[in-house]
Amino acid sequence: MYKKLLLLFFITTVVAEIATAQSLTGFWNGKISRKSGKGYGADNLEVHIYQSGNVIWGYTFAYTDSSRFVLYRFDGTLNKKEKRVYLEEYGYAYVLLPEHLNPCEKKFELQYTKIRNTRYLTGKWSGVSTDTTCYPQEELLVALQNVNIPFWSEDMNISEKIHHFLTNKKKYSRIKPEYKEYKNHVTDLTDKSTAAPQNRKLEIQQILSVKDSVIKISLYDNAENDGDTLSVFVNKKPLITRQRISNKPLTFTIPFTNKTEAIELLFQADNLGEIPPNTGVMIVEADGRRYEILVKSDFEKHAVVIFTPEN
Repeated sequence: MYKKLLLLFFITTVVAEIATAQSLTGFWNGKISRKSGKGYGADNLEVHIYQSGNVIWGYTFAYTDSSRFVLYRFDGTLNKKEKRVYLEEYGYAYVLLPEHLNPCEKKFELQYTKIRNTRYLTGKWSGVSTDTTCYPQEELLVALQNVNIPFWSEDMNISEKIHHFLTNKKKYSRIKPEYKEYKNHVTDLTDKSTAAPQNRKLEIQQILSVKDSVIKISLYDNAENDGDTLSVFVNKKPLITRQRISNKPLTFTIPFTNKTEAIELLFQADNLGEIPPNTGVMIVEADGRRYEILVKSDFEKHAVVIFTPEN
């Protein structure tokens, strides 16, 4: 009897794990980027995924602000063993773009990563436009996180989504928040061994693809030294707590030996300095290259930079 109960428990547990593991159904928000010798650009990307077994489908919605967006349907597959996700857009694109721009029909090759309760899809994309490859010779990256509250209601059809976007432009515009009530707030993170990020929204601000097994980071205050204090977490584990940044760099390294998952570098504002928000300049040195990234955080959101393996 005991063996039967044990077997039943094992089967139930395995079935439950299979049913919940790598379930991608839902909304994913993040960034789609184009990084080239001419500079770095990143747009917002929302992906709504439906899933049945290893088959996935849904729509992608890329937008800069209320002045331009591209919406496509997509089909795709999930390789559960390798935690790889493949998406391919198709069909008619619903767009609002300047006259000289054409929509880019994209393919995504993504890796699934879970860091505590945060789930990510990160990787690369490619695309074709009417008669040419989109952004040839550039490094095209994407990073998405699973979110509970999407910009769109789940039961809205495509035409309703576009109408909602056009009639609610303020929701998607870049509005500077008010910081006055937070000015002198400081988070108490005296015990580094048990420190954890506060419960705030995660905002993916940049994505980098890295080959090296070690990433060197130097962190400065942006422009004027105004007393910004922050904490830094790698995959939700504390690396720096309550440190003031200035024109003298805080320098540290991050090991990147596991090339099957992404790394989340999280910046938590512990105050907002004299000039909100909390803003730092991060210099990244990896693969013989140097990247300069601006990171902004406040008491509503953490700034997140994603490092994805370059395969």
